[in-house]
Amino acid sequence: MPDDPEAALLARDMIDVHGAEAATVARGNARGAALAGQSAQAKAWIRVLGIIQRRQAGATASARLTHS
Repeated sequence: MPDDPEAALLARDMIDVHGAEAATVARGNARGAALAGQSAQAKAWIRVLGIIQRRQAGATASARLTHS
């Protein structure tokens, strides 16, 4: 499933603001939305979380190759 451009922008902004904690913040937002019965909002946060995790994993892999 291709990334939603708005979700990708939000993910980038969250990484810029929260750094390594961006995934934790997005996960908390998804949990809060789910507990509030806002399933559409929870799903949107889960999409953002997936994008953040993929970007952070790519950055980690990139850093490992650079330091090898």
